Amino acid sequence: MKIAQPTQPRIFYLGFFSNLTDVTLNEDVARSNEYINLVIFYTLSSEAMSDESQRNSIFNVIADLNVHHATLEDLKLHAPDKLSHLQRGGIRDGVGRNEAQTQQMLDKIPPSDRSGVDAQSSAENVREYLTEKDASHVEPHSKGGSGHPDNIKWEDRSTNRARGDRDMTPQEQFQLDFTAQIENLAGAVKAGLKAAPKGAVIAAATTLPFAVLRNALRVVRGEISAQDAMQVTLKTTAIAGGAGGVTAFTVTTIAAASPPIAMALAAISPALLVIGGAGMVKEFFNILDNHKEKTKAYYESLTQQELAHLKKIEEELIYEHNKNMEFLADERTKNLAFLAESKSLNTKISNRPIENGVEAALKRYLESAEIARSLGGIPVGETLLNGSQNFLVFSED
Repeated sequence: MKIAQPTQPRIFYLGFFSNLTDVTLNEDVARSNEYINLVIFYTLSSEAMSDESQRNSIFNVIADLNVHHATLEDLKLHAPDKLSHLQRGGIRDGVGRNEAQTQQMLDKIPPSDRSGVDAQSSAENVREYLTEKDASHVEPHSKGGSGHPDNIKWEDRSTNRARGDRDMTPQEQFQLDFTAQIENLAGAVKAGLKAAPKGAVIAAATTLPFAVLRNALRVVRGEISAQDAMQVTLKTTAIAGGAGGVTAFTVTTIAAASPPIAMALAAISPALLVIGGAGMVKEFFNILDNHKEKTKAYYESLTQQELAHLKKIEEELIYEHNKNMEFLADERTKNLAFLAESKSLNTKISNRPIENGVEAALKRYLESAEIARSLGGIPVGETLLNGSQNFLVFSED
């Protein structure tokens, strides 16, 4: 048996209806334990549900569904006139049917037409179904036909009386049986449609608080904005409501059409309610634990980022320090070389021979000026030497 996957929710619900067709057309299948287990398994399988919130909402929706099929005791309390119809319908004399035969007459009513949310509503539905119905004989009473349920079918009063005392043909019997199955399916769908809004409300109400909590914590962690959190919350709640409505419609439709399934669901509803409640508690603590873990990871990430930033600053400082040390060492070398050169030059200048006379003094000055120019300086008083230079030239002549 292939189970629908979370990415294929439609298959999950189509599976219900494909099987529902078989149920409405085959009473034996509807009563089989195999089919009951199949429906329950499909309904409760976590594989068919997308996440924890949806699972919890589905459990609560199913646990809150009420599908009750009328019993003889229900008719005694809420529709005694129709109980008499079951006991004596088609019988013209005698004490009427015993309890087992009366139950058979009740079972001939399409299941969805004798279903409701409680004993009173299901009895009222039986009354409504039987209002225009006669207990019609397959073999007429006038021709020796008995009043046993095996010889009786529920039929519209006008059709039964129009037939008179002739036998019911096989075609008429088939038409009655087919019509009963169609009525069963139509009634089941009607019951499902009535249950869908309630299922949607339950699922949405179950999901909303957790969606608010989960997304509010995401806002606190800075993952999304408040506006985005509101949109996500509404979307999640709407999806859960839709899933709850579809689930309520599907399960109610099947349960209304098949009394054994309704009984099975009624039996497991308390357990589903406990599971749904426990799941909600678990989900609450899971949300808090998830927030705690993500917050811890966030601050650990911040610590690592800060350490990486500090390390980068330290490396930059070390680089600048080394660069400055290299510059100072280079400048020191240059300064020492400059000092040595200056000392040598000073020694050379200081040790020049001193000659007497103006001509010797001027020659010595010109040498000093040349040295100044080679060092990038401007010799002091150079503009005043033009006359002296002419003098030197004149004297040489």
